Amino acid sequence: MASRQYMPELESMCPAQVKRILDIKAQEMKDAVCLTKNYVPNGERVIYVSNSGDDANDGLSMERPIATIARVGEIIQAGDTVLFKRGDHFRGAFDVKYDDVTYSAYGEGVKPIINGSRRNFADPAIWQETDKENVYVCTEKIVNAGLMHFDPEYTYGQYNELYGHMKLRREDDFSYKNLEGDLDFYNDRETDLLYLYSAEGNPGERFLDIEIGENRHIFLGKADNVTIDNLWIMHTGSHGMGGASQSHNRRVTNCVFSWLGGSMLGGLKRQDGTYNTTRYGNAVEIYGSCYGYYVENNWMYQIYDTAITHQYGGYSPGDCIQRDVIYRDNLMEYCVWFIEFYNGEREGTYREVSNIYMTGNFCRYGGYGWGCKGREGGSPMFCGSHVCENLHNFVAENNIFYQTLGYLVRLQDNPGARNIVVRNNIYVNPKGANLAFLYDNKYMFDDDVKKNLRELVHEEEPTVIYMKKPPVRF
Repeated sequence: MASRQYMPELESMCPAQVKRILDIKAQEMKDAVCLTKNYVPNGERVIYVSNSGDDANDGLSMERPIATIARVGEIIQAGDTVLFKRGDHFRGAFDVKYDDVTYSAYGEGVKPIINGSRRNFADPAIWQETDKENVYVCTEKIVNAGLMHFDPEYTYGQYNELYGHMKLRREDDFSYKNLEGDLDFYNDRETDLLYLYSAEGNPGERFLDIEIGENRHIFLGKADNVTIDNLWIMHTGSHGMGGASQSHNRRVTNCVFSWLGGSMLGGLKRQDGTYNTTRYGNAVEIYGSCYGYYVENNWMYQIYDTAITHQYGGYSPGDCIQRDVIYRDNLMEYCVWFIEFYNGEREGTYREVSNIYMTGNFCRYGGYGWGCKGREGGSPMFCGSHVCENLHNFVAENNIFYQTLGYLVRLQDNPGARNIVVRNNIYVNPKGANLAFLYDNKYMFDDDVKKNLRELVHEEEPTVIYMKKPPVRF
């Protein structure tokens, strides 16, 4: 891939001009995602899904659509295209087990919403008072809730909406009686009972809409040649697209991902008997091997954990080959991690990372999202840890890393990471803030930014902007 300078003229402008230009850039990227034209089928069988449909229909025409994701799972075949009607709202998740399938949109208007929440839980009948004042219990069993979202507007780019605050069990005597603040919640994993502190009465009466993200991926499976396109994916406690190890040619394009993540990763307790407090939830992830993984022209915001990632830990068994990966022209906002990748070494296994290209991505406001409280300082925008030595042709260029409370760049100290080429990117942060954590050393966003980037990550022509801390916080 040819390198080039990327907007170096910004360095000669005042901070207000830079902010204006980059805000316009972000809006142009949002428009590029939101206004993407519909996929046009090319002779394959097409299944149409609409809120006005009927699951008794065959779904094979716009005039006879089916109505639910569950019915899609019953009739889908390899080679199909599934089109959801724009402006409609669907609940459920997908078992991605058939090859050569495209999931996309038809019609006009807002992208079809794929909502991982099982139902609108704003129903007074399912919330009962407990013996703790202002604490209510949901009578429907909830499995590992990571997110509670109250009265979402279902309008693009609503960053600062009302959400619940999960309280984690760390001691044996913790219970719902420890909830003290409005909209604090606790999901007891032994009983699957969800408790919510509501200072203004029964939650089902207080709110018109309560969405709960439980621990299930909205798209999960390792089928080959699968495209997820032109959808708005939200409200799961885990991943928007997850898993997919060993998949070939997985494409995620023109989608919006918002308000997802936060479920507990793993069991209730660790092996040493202490309580697990690790939470997770990414917009788009492949864990394990991938052969062709393309994430392009998406908008991700308010993600608990990571926007885009391919990863495999050195603690995981078996071989792992990550080959032919492209992250291009994605806008990522209000996350903890933004671009994350790793493939750790493990004795007796074969590990490879090759032909990775990341370009045109815009990461902004790291550590300011709904899931960042308490871990703001650990919010990296370009992060590789435990990268195997067998790494070749990995380039990240012409990206924008715009203000984080953590690090703009974070790479672990291993031979593979030193082969990564990071060049011609834009770096924006307040002077004196963090620049990078590289090879076990911390570097500040000071007068030596360009020097350190050139020496440590091969940066040939970095654009460096010093800008004060933004007045945003959720």
